Amino acid sequence: MTRNRIIGICLIVLGIVMLFFGASMFSYQGNNLNPLLSKAGMYSFILWLPAIIIGIILMVVRRGKQ
Repeated sequence: MTRNRIIGICLIVLGIVMLFFGASMFSYQGNNLNPLLSKAGMYSFILWLPAIIIGIILMVVRRGKQ
């Protein structure tokens, strides 16, 4: 495996985790959250799709022969 493929797989997994974390913070109905957790949930819900797209691009694209 190349370095780009490993980084791509890690980014895809990170994007999936960000989706679940952001969705859980978005649907939370308990007591008030810590503002830091609230902002982290907001940004992870916004940035999960770009992380997955960049991960797929890194997995597919190969570097040119040197």
